[in-house]
Amino acid sequence: MSIFQIAVTALFIAFVIMGVGAFAILGGVFGQSQVGPVSIWGTMDREVFDAMLTELRTADDDLKEVAYTKKNPQTYAAELVNAMASGQSPDLFLITQEEIYGFSDKILIIPYGDVSQAEYLASFVDEGNLFLGAQGTFALPFAIDPLVMYWNRDLLAAAGVAEPPQYWNELIALAPRISSFDATQNIKRSAVSLGGWNNIRNAKAILSSLIMQTGDTIVTRGQDGKLQAVLGQTLEREGAAASALRFYSEFGNPSKQNYSWNKSLQSSERAFAAGQVAIYFGFAGEYKQITERNPNLRFYAARLPQIEGGTPMTYGSLTGIAISRGAQNPAGALAVAKSLTGPDAAAALAVKGLVPARRDVEIDTSGNAAAAAFAQSALIARGWVDPDPKATDSIFKRMVESTLSGGSTPTQAIFDAAQELNRLFGK
Repeated sequence: MSIFQIAVTALFIAFVIMGVGAFAILGGVFGQSQVGPVSIWGTMDREVFDAMLTELRTADDDLKEVAYTKKNPQTYAAELVNAMASGQSPDLFLITQEEIYGFSDKILIIPYGDVSQAEYLASFVDEGNLFLGAQGTFALPFAIDPLVMYWNRDLLAAAGVAEPPQYWNELIALAPRISSFDATQNIKRSAVSLGGWNNIRNAKAILSSLIMQTGDTIVTRGQDGKLQAVLGQTLEREGAAASALRFYSEFGNPSKQNYSWNKSLQSSERAFAAGQVAIYFGFAGEYKQITERNPNLRFYAARLPQIEGGTPMTYGSLTGIAISRGAQNPAGALAVAKSLTGPDAAAALAVKGLVPARRDVEIDTSGNAAAAAFAQSALIARGWVDPDPKATDSIFKRMVESTLSGGSTPTQAIFDAAQELNRLFGK
């Protein structure tokens, strides 16, 4: 090369080195000191979210340019994808563990240098680990909606039962005392909504809870960091997932003593609100809906039944705050995400009846028995990364229905489901 070309090349390299150095010194994309305007999308009620923001702004004026937009849950994912593809992405968006896999390539990972793993693990509930990756976190846990047991006080009292079951084996004994049938063996009153699929709300979450309580994690990360289904393959408890599937299905089997449910009944949440089913497994977030549907219903909330002697566990729907890869203000977005998942925000969420995902914030639930059950359940909530919620719902449905019909043994149904799950991850 000529002396001129060498000089230009050297100057170019010097500028690159200076640019990289400045980028590193300033903290990369997260190095900006001012928050500035930050846009957030989600499906959470706008009134609740804005009330939380108003509370936080009293102590942090940097949040004055934060704007939240509520989206339709039915079209939320599609709107996000389209916005990201067109360069109109929000800076932050709310995402659940069921959606994190599908959006993993559209998220700006928060490095452990900005939120240390030690700080993360000490601050958030255990289910928050689902957001952790090799280099950082895909999202910061914001709120959690644990699966709980709602029980009808009058129906249990009529059966001479003062307290709801703490363990699943108690439910087996309880079912025949509450369920009633007409002359043609049609169910008039049900002890519990278990054993079916289409008319059981939260069926996948309930069955997932049962399986995870046996020690089966359903999905895990391999040594290469990739997600894979391990359903039915937990070596320490061989056959555990199959036993959970068998237990679930028996409540829909007319030949069993604990038969309590069939597909001719109305949806489980409506049946419970109407006082026709004694025990309903629903999320904490459904409490208000049940109350509004039947203000006269005398019901309580309690922790999901457990396997006696096992590790307490329930399913949780975890919502996190993620930074879009197309964020216009990533540095401001990180500052806002930290604020919205901090202790003050957790306290503000709790006041609005939501369950925060922080474990290091003590919330007074002494005046609300349901809130106490929700808070306890949040601490034992677990979940799994879902590759495709609609597809996996169909997979779990086939597991149950093939077992009920006798088309497959529980062991075979579990094996088939695991193969289908791994095919989804393979895509």
